[in-house]
Amino acid sequence: MALSSRMTNTLRALDLFAGTGWGVAAQRLGIEEYGVEIMPEAVATREAAGMMTAYRDVWDGLADPTLIPEHDLLIASPPCQTFSMAGKGSGRRALDDVLALIASGAWLRDGTALRDAAREAGLDDRTALVLSPLAYAAQTSPTYIALEQVPTVLPVWEAVGDVLRELGYSVAVGVLSAEQYGVPQTRKRAILVARRDSVEAALPTPTHSRYYARDPLRLDAGLPRWTSMAEALRFDDGVAPVGALQGDDPAAMRWAWEKPASTIVGSFCPDVVSSPGGSGTRPTDVSRHRQDRPGSIKVTAEQAGVLQSYPADFPFQGSKTKRFLQIGNAVPPLLAEAVLRTFL
Repeated sequence: MALSSRMTNTLRALDLFAGTGWGVAAQRLGIEEYGVEIMPEAVATREAAGMMTAYRDVWDGLADPTLIPEHDLLIASPPCQTFSMAGKGSGRRALDDVLALIASGAWLRDGTALRDAAREAGLDDRTALVLSPLAYAAQTSPTYIALEQVPTVLPVWEAVGDVLRELGYSVAVGVLSAEQYGVPQTRKRAILVARRDSVEAALPTPTHSRYYARDPLRLDAGLPRWTSMAEALRFDDGVAPVGALQGDDPAAMRWAWEKPASTIVGSFCPDVVSSPGGSGTRPTDVSRHRQDRPGSIKVTAEQAGVLQSYPADFPFQGSKTKRFLQIGNAVPPLLAEAVLRTFL
């Protein structure tokens, strides 16, 4: 039987919708992470990376609390497809229903009752999962909480924060830009951190300048420059191999790789990402990029992982499509590490 984290002085985390991004950060920081992950390929990746998976379905833990391992830290990155600007938007249209369910106290019910309440409100099951972290928090009373989602979900995290304050937590909520924490990508995410240990909750302080697409030479005072794709992928001369960029202009090739990538999402066309502000591209959505579009860049799954700030040799499992899906759905490990450091 595993020793209690209170006996070993090791912070123990329950990571809902785990994937591997938070897990990589936890390993770097010496946090004992137990994941809840339903995707078979992601579970296989976790095993290959030396990560523990406690059980598979988030709803199961709410229906049977005996499945939940003891933990001090609750982490959750619920599915974002319905909330994402790249998706069809059913979650965005349902924000009012989600907020009403939070206000109703539906999250106090067990997993089956919570899911039924969400369905009665017209939410699909994926959208309803955004309520599950609050249900876990109410049920298990962790000392620390970290939640991550697309920026559209910020009003939900703000409402969750109000509830957590009533439960005795200090809370900080905001939108973070991944390139400000060393990630070679301009990904934005709504983050909530909460703690109940007599220390004021705070979002992590940026370690790098924001990337300004309209003025790339502009830097935030006192901070080093963001990391470019070329730097992350360690191209010796700062330029990708010939043919890696769609188009024949060497100057355009150099310029594209010397920026951070735009947001990598799980549904994007394999082998294609884009630099922010590229010709004919949308800075925050690579899912619609075509390989023949100017500004679109071919990358391997391994390179996409590096652009998410994974180690170059991280052992993603499954088919090429499933590896890309795991990478695109993950929180960038460097961003996750910055968030988790606020609890240490």
